Amino acid sequence: MTVRLNVRGVKKIALYGAAVLAVLYLLSHFESPLRIKVKFPGSSEDEGDSAAVHPGLVSPAAPELERLAAQMMREREREKVNSKRDQDEVIERNKFQPDVPVEKLPESKTFAYDWVEPPKLRAKREEYERRYQQKVRDMGSDKEKIKDAGYNEHGYNSHLAETIAINRDIGDKRHAQCKNGGWPTKLPRASVIFCFHNENLVVLLRSIYSVLMRTPPELLADIIVVDDASTEAHPDIRKPLDEIVALMGGKVKVLRLDERSGLIKARMAGAAYSVGDLLVFFDAHVECSHGWLEPMAERVYLNPSTVVCPCIDIIKHDTMEYPNNAQQEIQKGGFHWGLIYKWIPLNATQRALGITAPQASATMAGGLFAMSRDYFYQLGTYDDEMKIWGGENLEISFRIWMCGGRLEIVPCSRVGHLFRVRNPVSFPDGTDTVSRNTRRLAEVWLDEYKEYYYEIQGGKGRDYGDVSARRHLRDRLHCKSFKWFVRNVYPELVVPDDSNFALGSIRNPSTNLCLDDLQRLDDDKGDKQVGVYWCHNQGGSQFFIFSKDYEIVALRKNDYCLDNSNYSPGATLEWYPCHKMGGNQQWAYDVKTRQLKHVPSGNCLDVKDAKAKDPIKLNHCDGSETQQWEFNKVYSKELIWNKRR
Repeated sequence: MTVRLNVRGVKKIALYGAAVLAVLYLLSHFESPLRIKVKFPGSSEDEGDSAAVHPGLVSPAAPELERLAAQMMREREREKVNSKRDQDEVIERNKFQPDVPVEKLPESKTFAYDWVEPPKLRAKREEYERRYQQKVRDMGSDKEKIKDAGYNEHGYNSHLAETIAINRDIGDKRHAQCKNGGWPTKLPRASVIFCFHNENLVVLLRSIYSVLMRTPPELLADIIVVDDASTEAHPDIRKPLDEIVALMGGKVKVLRLDERSGLIKARMAGAAYSVGDLLVFFDAHVECSHGWLEPMAERVYLNPSTVVCPCIDIIKHDTMEYPNNAQQEIQKGGFHWGLIYKWIPLNATQRALGITAPQASATMAGGLFAMSRDYFYQLGTYDDEMKIWGGENLEISFRIWMCGGRLEIVPCSRVGHLFRVRNPVSFPDGTDTVSRNTRRLAEVWLDEYKEYYYEIQGGKGRDYGDVSARRHLRDRLHCKSFKWFVRNVYPELVVPDDSNFALGSIRNPSTNLCLDDLQRLDDDKGDKQVGVYWCHNQGGSQFFIFSKDYEIVALRKNDYCLDNSNYSPGATLEWYPCHKMGGNQQWAYDVKTRQLKHVPSGNCLDVKDAKAKDPIKLNHCDGSETQQWEFNKVYSKELIWNKRR
């Protein structure tokens, strides 16, 4: 079944969503049964003063470096003890609380996977497989050329993907502890919503087939495939898709948007068109493993204000292999100060819960998650003034936690995702929608913390549209502050505040050259050599913190630390992921000479003979002007500038 929807139709859906929100709001004021609440034992709005400045920055002479290193290690051990206690408190506050009393849980059952491919559908699928395999053979024998063509078009080896069976068997990717079965009999029926623009047809069909083959039919309400105005350059995604979907039965429906609307509006359109009680949003290049739905559906059934993500396995973009990662520890979601998602490890308390235990996560990656339909609309769906994509995953993550919900990753639910090496999708008007969207996110949800975002990322004063409606939504939902979120949900966040020794630019006064990441942190696989550039006082690539862990940290892209493993004079430095273990990332500031000393080597940061964009080096400390550095924001002159040995 195929439905076309124009821009006016999308606007009607937005109005429909607003009407639903209004009704839910009125009902909530009369304590309607539709009102959804989550209780966290012991949680409260903690708005106390920020932590005190670290008490122990010293200015070492060279013979004292060994003593300083030992002192730093003792302080780090004390920090670990305090951090462990804080993590335990956070885990306790965020402990999952089911809305359904345990004694009232219904009897459990094991659901049957008995979907049968209709004969006509099987014939059409096999016809398409032969057609695409022949197309690849006709491209010639130059495998590298064929591979490059696929990467250019889709960001992965799409032509290899076309030679693999649409209904391939990937095996059971679950951990053995997840295979015992026994689920509540009244799990919500799911609507699975795929959104795409110019997706490869075979990869899209493999995504749909994986849902049909590995989902109990009684738990699958429908599959909505939203085409966000794919172009004429991709004709296969039109008539051939309609032909094969027509043979899948009434549960699979194609919804086509006449104009490019972007991921956010496409998902809102798909949600409005679906009928299930559980909304499952998927990218269009995934493969579901056995038993993927029941563990997530159970968590939402037990507490409708819980939003769940599967454990996302990586399908290799070059070989299409789906490895078995069930024995590996999962990671959870965080973000860096560019307001971009990143993976972070579980803390010790979470690891103790077990490898298959659902884990609280501060944020979601955004491509794969599920939530109650009622809660989706009560919570305000998406910010429909965000453009195309980017930032919407953090926006809904912050909203979930700050407005009374809970976000989890469920390891027993495993879904493979084909990560692109580049994004082949263009923006309709050529604008940078990610930056605009993250500015909207900062203005609505970050409170006073938005100033850190602007200092690190830049863009203050640039357009982000009208956010009054989203601020009104936040007020109406009685959401907590971002300070509460940082302290109670994401204590791992490195905050560039006055708990650090200093922050901002690191400037050599004699040359007016500043430490600069030279945009090298934007390339995850590129050169991470540390350089210098003319000081511009605009933050961004020249924004760093001198942390209470004695690290020089770049926060703009993940958390990278100034690192050196070569202790010889003249050695260059590199940005390396912060590991909180001291060693090659341990620095000390000599307040008498204004030198930045690398603790393990005893050498000093030196800009001698350097020009803009040149690498910076370590040399023997000699007190020269090229070894003198100053920070533009200091959070304790007593500690940084005036303290004497």
